[in-house]
Amino acid sequence: MGVIERSDRLEFHYFFKDESHTIDSILRNECEKEMLFIFNEISETLRLDLRLETSPPEDGGFKEIWSFIGQNSAQITLLVSVAAITISRFPAENRELTKLQIENLKLDNELKKKELEKLNLEFLQEEDELSEDKLVGSVELINKNYKIAWRKSNLYKKLSGYRKIDSIEILRFKAKEPVGKPRKVLRTEFNKYILESDDLPPLSVEKAVIDVISPAIKRGKFKWKGFYNNEIISFDMNDSIFRHQVLKGDVHFSNKFSIEVEMTQERKINQDGGIKIINTSIAKVWASVEDGKRIEYE
Repeated sequence: MGVIERSDRLEFHYFFKDESHTIDSILRNECEKEMLFIFNEISETLRLDLRLETSPPEDGGFKEIWSFIGQNSAQITLLVSVAAITISRFPAENRELTKLQIENLKLDNELKKKELEKLNLEFLQEEDELSEDKLVGSVELINKNYKIAWRKSNLYKKLSGYRKIDSIEILRFKAKEPVGKPRKVLRTEFNKYILESDDLPPLSVEKAVIDVISPAIKRGKFKWKGFYNNEIISFDMNDSIFRHQVLKGDVHFSNKFSIEVEMTQERKINQDGGIKIINTSIAKVWASVEDGKRIEYE
């Protein structure tokens, strides 16, 4: 495979429908915010140090310029190249967050560790050439990160709402010399980058352990409260057999009472790109545990 030409700066060029060189200040700041989140998430995902400096904007439409500063030029080139591709590339699948992206919510999971070990990015040295296969592998890893897909969707949603913009263009630089061809996105294509929903696929856990804080011991649609994954959660108890036993008084609770359950959580993405649990339901209680004593339920 070929070698990627060195670069250390990224130019984000707004092209307007008129001949002006001004841009709405709020829009500009909101777009830069999304871009900076993307840069930072790429850096954290690839485990490469990143520092950014902003140069004064230039005319010709309106140009934002960022200089990337890192440990060595090979790593900087990788960050700049991945960022340019990620921001301008059409989503490979439909405009919903994919199951693969959702499965990679924990960026330190074993899959990611193995992929990073294979890419061996942390050992890129100043004198090393950046190969195309490392760039392709890095972009594939980045595409599994739902936060980046979400931030990119936010960016193009904001761009789409500003009627003055005709297109945007991303170009890499080495010092002040352009590197490669600019990556252009037309206004008519903005919608392809926007996610259709902030819903995430439901998360199903076949066997989850919940420490019960307060059970619903009266009839009616009352929520239970419990402690799960270091967080207090409210949940619906939909196991009718177990709920019937509770209402009959056959289940006795204490401050050391936990249940092993089949659980489903409905989730959305909040405005900051974080995950918000909107509903938790229990389909089946497999067992209860109190002071080490385990009782199984059919």
